[in-house]
Amino acid sequence: MNVVSQSDSPIRLRFNLNWKITLFATLALPLLLSLGFWQLERASHKRAIEANFALRQSAPPLELDGATLANGEPFQRVIARGQFDNEHTWLLDNKQRHGQVGYEVISPLHLHDGTWILVNRGWLKSTGDRQQLPAVAAVTGEQSVFGELAHVSHHPMLDASSLTDDWPRVVMAIDTDAMAEQLGRPLASSYLRIAELSPGAFETQWQPVNMSAHTHTGYAFQWFAMALALSVWFVFSNSNLLAWWRARQLQK
Repeated sequence: MNVVSQSDSPIRLRFNLNWKITLFATLALPLLLSLGFWQLERASHKRAIEANFALRQSAPPLELDGATLANGEPFQRVIARGQFDNEHTWLLDNKQRHGQVGYEVISPLHLHDGTWILVNRGWLKSTGDRQQLPAVAAVTGEQSVFGELAHVSHHPMLDASSLTDDWPRVVMAIDTDAMAEQLGRPLASSYLRIAELSPGAFETQWQPVNMSAHTHTGYAFQWFAMALALSVWFVFSNSNLLAWWRARQLQK
């Protein structure tokens, strides 16, 4: 009589769900997938912004006045003619360039038609002492300033409040309403990001977005890779797939 040993019996693929692993995977997998698709959506949004930036940068600059501001689009190139208010300056805090901490200088500009607009004049390196702010050079007389329009981005945790009544004032965000109240005169709702060769400009190197579409796509890939790794771990942890596969290889 021929007896088939247990070691010669074919191994059948079996699943035995571990409830802890199953619960974790059920909660984590949809989260990882949603984060991946969210990053893809952000990448698509950033590509649209970058395309709009390229389109606006190719257009000739417009003369900046109240009418232009009323219909102005982000990244629209403009020429602003007027005088800077050197007595009132804000320093936008915690701005980094080349791995160094500094400030972006925000100054009001009085246009020929009477409109007041904030101008981001670029980046200045910090002195390293929070009690000693960097010196901001005054720009006197009539000036022609080149730059691009930008819309204010509101952040729930950041605002333009200041701990002091002295000037310049250190703030965490551009808020035209709060700054107009501090200034005592109305301001345009948009602001101007100055071109580096314009009078009063510091270091600019403006970017249309703070994170590129390529970076968001990379993050999406990471989230999807984690979702795939979780799925593979779930299958191997709840089955004898590895032993079954090895047995199949030995039988060949």
